[in-house]
Amino acid sequence: MGIMDIFGGGAIKAVANVIDDLHTSDEEKLQLKNRFEEIQAKLKAKQMDINLADAQSTAGGLSGMIQRIWRPLIGFGCALAIMFEYVVKPFLLFFLATFQIEILPLPEMDMGTLMPLVMALLGMGALRTYEKKSGLTK
Repeated sequence: MGIMDIFGGGAIKAVANVIDDLHTSDEEKLQLKNRFEEIQAKLKAKQMDINLADAQSTAGGLSGMIQRIWRPLIGFGCALAIMFEYVVKPFLLFFLATFQIEILPLPEMDMGTLMPLVMALLGMGALRTYEKKSGLTK
């Protein structure tokens, strides 16, 4: 189980599967599953509280700057990685192959790890745009 499974609710699903495998009554299984779903909902609510506090922060100095730019910085890094993997690298390889230039293999980006991060950032970006348009934040 990877870190994305834990944050994506995979840990709760895994526990629910263990509950199914236990030799308990259907009623006990249902009670345990409901309790774990309550825990998952509380975790999501706490994360939303953290995101709200982060968005409303007016902290100054270096820590305030880092707090405000970490999402755009990660987004920019992801955009550069995607640009390299899907635009720059294919054109570079085509150019090198056309002129029969031999090089060492170019690095491979782990898109299986990068794309869930990008999708999460896009979701957060849409939420942030909604907040700004609604006048919820500055």
